[in-house]
Amino acid sequence: MKKTLNSLLFTIMCLATGILLSSSEPIYYGNYSPIYMDRTAMESAVKMEAAQPLRTTGKIYIYGQYILVNEKFKGIHVIDNSNPAAPQNIAFLHIDGCIDMAMKNNVLFADNAIDLIALKTTDNFASVQVTERIRNIFPEVESPDRYWSPYNVNQFRPKNGILVAWKKKS
Repeated sequence: MKKTLNSLLFTIMCLATGILLSSSEPIYYGNYSPIYMDRTAMESAVKMEAAQPLRTTGKIYIYGQYILVNEKFKGIHVIDNSNPAAPQNIAFLHIDGCIDMAMKNNVLFADNAIDLIALKTTDNFASVQVTERIRNIFPEVESPDRYWSPYNVNQFRPKNGILVAWKKKS
């Protein structure tokens, strides 16, 4: 009887473990979850959009009368500072995975996750065009809590997936 009970418990544990391990949703640990994006979608998503409120800002860059403010992992706010008493948030440049930028001669250089992109801009930032992309030049951004190792990140990476951000668990 005891042998049968042990065999039954062992079988139930194996089945339960198999069910948990075969779950279609990966189990993430730590305080943050990686956000992946298909490379083709990431590259084609770079575009100028309407102004957006500033939320999670990063670096600031001054170019002529404009202030460029990074929105961590999302893109760059374009602020017209021609009247310093009343700066105007005029546009948002959507660039997934962006945390840094620089500008020279109307060419904006920014990181698009692990890629470096060069964008030709108009004088008033009405439009941008990606003129060059150097793929895989930057390392992926580490998780803010440093829980994730490159092994963990790669273990859950979808095919053609690029890590573009980290999302804090609620």
